[in-house]
Amino acid sequence: MKRLLTAVSTVAVLCAAVLAPTPASADSSQVAQVSSAQGAGSLIDASSAFATGSSQRTSRAVEDGWRRAYEGLPGQMQQAVPPHLRPPAPATPADADAPAGVAVAPAHNPSRPPESPRCSNCVAVTYDDGPVTGTTEQLLDTLKRKDVHATFFVLGQNANAHPEIVRRIRDEGHTIGSHSFSHADLAKQTDAGIAAQLDETNAALKDKGTVEARWLRPPYGSYDSRVVAAAAARGMSLATWDVDTADWQHRNTATTCQKAVAGAREGSIILMHDIHQPTVAAAECVIDGLRAKGLNPVSLDEMIPRPEAGHVYTRAD
Repeated sequence: MKRLLTAVSTVAVLCAAVLAPTPASADSSQVAQVSSAQGAGSLIDASSAFATGSSQRTSRAVEDGWRRAYEGLPGQMQQAVPPHLRPPAPATPADADAPAGVAVAPAHNPSRPPESPRCSNCVAVTYDDGPVTGTTEQLLDTLKRKDVHATFFVLGQNANAHPEIVRRIRDEGHTIGSHSFSHADLAKQTDAGIAAQLDETNAALKDKGTVEARWLRPPYGSYDSRVVAAAAARGMSLATWDVDTADWQHRNTATTCQKAVAGAREGSIILMHDIHQPTVAAAECVIDGLRAKGLNPVSLDEMIPRPEAGHVYTRAD
């Protein structure tokens, strides 16, 4: 106990020595006062800068000496020093080189923004040309029962004619995209014609369903650089497909299901049309077949949550 008290007394003496003002610091204070009285731009500014720098160097030397002395003490003695009297952590090279009064941020490497998690085994189920009464509503009933979200590429003129179906598609969590206003071949339109087809459809979707379309499917899959540029200017991505069921051609339920399931793999985009009754009748078969194959039928927004404007997606990757 006697040795501990002696050690504490020694530490106290060291602390007092470190905390005592030095002549350099006193001189620095006086020079700073004179500098304030003389004003900016006077010769005293140079003296102040010299004195301040000298004071900082002296203070740093004292801190270094106290740190070395402190680190040489036994652990029990270090614990006896009050926290506010312990030496500060040594300055890093960046801190030592920094001008007085300038904070130095720790160096770090900029990190990339986090990427959206990959939609595991997902396949986008998409339907064109609606909405129409009867078949689109029947399809929505099936999707709701099977707990599946799909993508509906709607025509602007049909959105105007059936706003209640547009709102139902939106409310039930499906993705709504543009399929032009009147099913025009966009690559054969003038620049003004392309703009009109896109803008009139987007206006219809906003007016009838408060929907902001992020996706464009050009009718017939027909597009050129002008169509891509027009879509990009409106913040839209293009979606074509890699699985064509040709449902509009054969109008056969079993064939639609077989083509959709057989051709699909992770990241696929399946093309179908909700205006054909045999296609709507195949929906449950398609969903069950994809799931049996280990695939997850989803909407485009679920499979590609952050699409790049102006990019043409034939599949997820």
